[in-house]
Amino acid sequence: MAEKLMKAIRLNAPNDFEFCDIPIPSIKSHEILARVETVAICGTDPHIFAGEYPGFWPKSFPLIPGHEWSGTIVRAGEAAKDLGWKEGERLCGISHVGCGYCAMCMKGRYTLCLNYGHEEKGHRQYGHYSQGAYAQYIAVSVKSIARIPDSMSFNVAACMDPFSIALHAVQRSNLEPGDSVLVNGSGAQGLMSIMIARAMGAGRIFASGSGFRLQVAAQLGAIPINYKNEDVVERIKELTQGLGVSRVIECSGTPDGVKQACEAVAKGGTISMISLPSKEVDIPIRRLVLDEIDLRGNRANPNTLEPAIAMVQENHIDLERLITHSFPLSEFSEAFDIFVNRKDNSLKVVLKPND
Repeated sequence: MAEKLMKAIRLNAPNDFEFCDIPIPSIKSHEILARVETVAICGTDPHIFAGEYPGFWPKSFPLIPGHEWSGTIVRAGEAAKDLGWKEGERLCGISHVGCGYCAMCMKGRYTLCLNYGHEEKGHRQYGHYSQGAYAQYIAVSVKSIARIPDSMSFNVAACMDPFSIALHAVQRSNLEPGDSVLVNGSGAQGLMSIMIARAMGAGRIFASGSGFRLQVAAQLGAIPINYKNEDVVERIKELTQGLGVSRVIECSGTPDGVKQACEAVAKGGTISMISLPSKEVDIPIRRLVLDEIDLRGNRANPNTLEPAIAMVQENHIDLERLITHSFPLSEFSEAFDIFVNRKDNSLKVVLKPND
């Protein structure tokens, strides 16, 4: 009997992708097969497509990228059924699956799994080195999914992966009610961090950025700082009587942004980094030590997917406003160009594989 096929975006080599037919994946006992209703383009994807992480993301080609997704279960493995998953359920997913057995996984820090990259030991990272969601169907572990409310759209649900990453970063900033916050960078992660900091009771929230994205940050209630014509650190000091901000959420991903974060934070404050600069950055260690500043790195979203869904649902957080473009998967090339080059005031660009 012939294999059943599905449409997918396959990355064959750096900057070499195609819209093609591939087999629908089979599932293991603890996995479900989902029909992908929406998949969003992530800021990491262009770097994966460009081959900037050779031998890591991906370990080898070809790869089906994509990891910000939502969908409907069409088949569940036996162990998945025993755990309560069933056909027809609406869900969304994240990229990380820990092995479940190492010391980090046992502590709940499965994004730091000691068996990272070893699928034979149970680790997965969908869309990075494991097969992802730029396809009509995806096979995933039940450890990487969560149910979504009936009232949540598939488009919003596909944003729960990045939203839950932003939630992890804001939580790790030690944010307390009334704290002043600088969100450095006004891309999707920055805008989501503003939403979360506001929902968690922050005081004044400042946002650095430029253009349309900075306008959206201001609409969300942040005090805008245009880094193209203002000195971010000087402006922060001016607005805080020279003290700096209690918390910085670093989302810019640039060496200058990281340095600004280190200079804009107040004594005793925290810098929570969600970005991944393309190269190593010199940081002022003497200042961090003498002023007791915490600098925290954050990897993805350990145990924050379900809280993120609840936060969006119960606080009526409007993530729809961040979704600016929608395309069928067959028009991926145009969607990718709009996203990468920030055309047409793009923010979150989503794809509909089954439209």
